[in-house]
Amino acid sequence: MRKKPSLFTANERRIALLALLGAAVLTLSLMALEGLFRPSLGLYGGSMSAPSLPDVIDARPLSRF
Repeated sequence: MRKKPSLFTANERRIALLALLGAAVLTLSLMALEGLFRPSLGLYGGSMSAPSLPDVIDARPLSRF
């Protein structure tokens, strides 16, 4: 038996472990859900045939005075 004083009780450690597991499950489920419903345009894979806005691809910084 361990007789050293502990910073947290066994019940508090169990609750912390359950909270960490819940956060991990929530994070992984949101990542999986995001993978299923990616946006149709943008970085995740809009087709190149999509119309582009004029002067967006070849935009240049404003000249300095």
